Amino acid sequence: MSGSETVGRDVERTSVSAFVSGVPDSPSALVLEGEAGIGKSTLWLEGVAHARARGLRVLSSRPAEAERALVHVGLGDLLEEALDEALPTLAAPRRSALGVAMLRDPGFGAPVDYRAVALAVRDVLQQLAERAPILVAVDDVQWLDASSSAALAFAFRRLPSSPVLVLLARRPPDGTEPQTVEDALPPDHLLRVPVGPLSVGALHRLLLDRLGTSFGRQTLLRIHEQSRGNPFFAMELARIVGTDRPPSEPFP
Repeated sequence: MSGSETVGRDVERTSVSAFVSGVPDSPSALVLEGEAGIGKSTLWLEGVAHARARGLRVLSSRPAEAERALVHVGLGDLLEEALDEALPTLAAPRRSALGVAMLRDPGFGAPVDYRAVALAVRDVLQQLAERAPILVAVDDVQWLDASSSAALAFAFRRLPSSPVLVLLARRPPDGTEPQTVEDALPPDHLLRVPVGPLSVGALHRLLLDRLGTSFGRQTLLRIHEQSRGNPFFAMELARIVGTDRPPSEPFP
């Protein structure tokens, strides 16, 4: 992943890299928290790539708002590549419940035993973590469906000595939505990393790297002010504004 995509994020990148490089003795989480378009997903993707480069088993999901009302869709993403090896090792009731929930069992359409599913998820994570540390990574966790959130929270509370890393990205909570996954972890195993606005200088470098355009100082300051340092909105504004020609003094 190119440095231009994470310009101005040295502190956040260091936090993510250090977290993914660690081997915890129990489930531990890092939460990237910031508004839409601020760049938390880019940092999340970099953390996932770093984990894979280190040889961690990565279970990932990127839920969308439209999927929030569905059932177990997030678990389906997370466990998709592990199901074939994990299902045969589970006790029969848990294997059957997880198979039904993941649409793998002939009993499709039968009532789902949510406790059995949650126990099965705990067993799968525990078995995977016994072989090597794993990373459970969820982008935009605020959109994760309630059934998946509940199963993951149940599992994390019951994995006291498993090397499980949890990397989450989310928008700041508004007080109306539960933080089920985060709340399942003890505070001393949960690190929140705020992803805030870019500085004017970092925004200048980002626009130059991504658009190949150097804006005059006054234009750059207006873009920064109107976007509030949000790189996504700044890019959109920069495309609309265009360039100052001739530019004012170069930005230091």
